[in-house]
Order: sequence, then C-alpha cells, then structure tokens
Amino acid sequence: MAKYGPSLGLMALLLGSVLLPSLAHAQRSPDSELTLELLQRIEQLETEVRQIRGKLELQQHHLETLARERVMTALPAHPPTSRAEPPPAMPAAAESPMDARGRSPAAQPSLPASAAGAERAEFDAALGELREGRYFEAIAAWRRFLNAHPSGDLAGDAQYWLGETYYLSRDYNAAKETFIALGLNYPQSARLPDALLKLGYIYGEQGETARARDVLQKLTQVYPNTQAASLAERRLQSLR
Repeated sequence: MAKYGPSLGLMALLLGSVLLPSLAHAQRSPDSELTLELLQRIEQLETEVRQIRGKLELQQHHLETLARERVMTALPAHPPTSRAEPPPAMPAAAESPMDARGRSPAAQPSLPASAAGAERAEFDAALGELREGRYFEAIAAWRRFLNAHPSGDLAGDAQYWLGETYYLSRDYNAAKETFIALGLNYPQSARLPDALLKLGYIYGEQGETARARDVLQKLTQVYPNTQAASLAERRLQSLR
C-alpha cells in the first residue's frame, strides 16, 4: 500500500492543476463576462466618436478655408478710394448634423405617421403602468413593446425603462441583465449613461465592489458631462 503513496500524491497534484482552472472558469458569472464585453464596446464606441469628431473638424476647417478664398477672389484688385465698400460677408460654413456614426438624419428611415403614433401610444401605456407602480404589468408591457418594435426609435428607451422597472421591483439580477443588454444592443441610446449608473449601483449593492468601480469609472470617462457621471463620482467616493 505504501508503494502507491507517491504515485497517488502525484496524480492528485496533476488533477488539481487541471481541475482548479476549470472550476474557476465555471464559477465566473456570465453577467461579469457580459459586463466586460459591454465596457469594451463602450471604449470602442468612444474611439469611433473621437475619430468622427476629428473628421468633422477637418471638414469644417476645409469649408472655412474655401469660404475665405472665395471672399478674397471676390474683392477688387484696386478698390476705389472715393467710397469704401464693405467686403462681402463671409458665407457661413455649411453644417450637416450627424449622429454618432456620422450619418445624416435625413438618410435614416422614418416610420409612417400612423405606425409612429401607435408605437408612441404603446410606449406611453407601458410608462403609465410604471408610474402607477404596477411593476408586473409594466414589465409585461415593456416586453411586448420590445418584441413588437425591436428596431424602433423608442427601443433603446424601452430597454432602459424595462431595466428600471426590474430595479424598482428589486429584481436586481434581471435589471442587471437588462441594462447590459441595452449597452450591447443599443449602444447609441441616450439612456446608456443612466443604465451604466444603475449597473454600477447594482454591483455595489450586491457586494461586487471592484466591478461596480469599473463600471462607474468607465461612465465618468466616456460621458464626463452628464448628470449620471456626476452621480457616479459620488458613488465612487463611497466605494473607496
């Protein structure tokens, strides 16, 4: 029996070296992986927005240069001395409003008035359930809305309010999944800073301080001039 002792000990050591990493991977929560993916996508989005802004600034500079050149060529070579004529006004640079991906709003498809009105009515009805504190009914209404209008103009807002409804009803796991899905599926949503704030709150309330700090710090970096960022800074002070 003694002669098998070292072999058994060596086998246990080898099995431990194989199983422990697998167990650690199995214990890693799926929402942590999704949160990491969300933060990476937000960082990528920030880079894209900076690049678009740089291109727009170059375009603006080019237009202003062309405008100045037109003014100079329009001026007479020897202006009369008897009466000074004011130089022609410099034309304003044409501005073309674009979204975060550099697309003109005119190029984006729009719903017919009747369909847009019906979509808004469904959205307002779900929001009314939430305001009245009927969380179960509101959750069902938001889910119906997202199933019917997954690519609509209000889909991002609906995804946020679904997460908010879960949050208010203290279903933190469902709220967390919903806020993460907002960032992954609707990265252009104006509600994303608020969703990140609530996501940071939830991680903090669940005792995942490091993850909460990661989310809130990313929020302050990418959306520094928002109310959500201001609230995130306050929460970060309490997490230290």
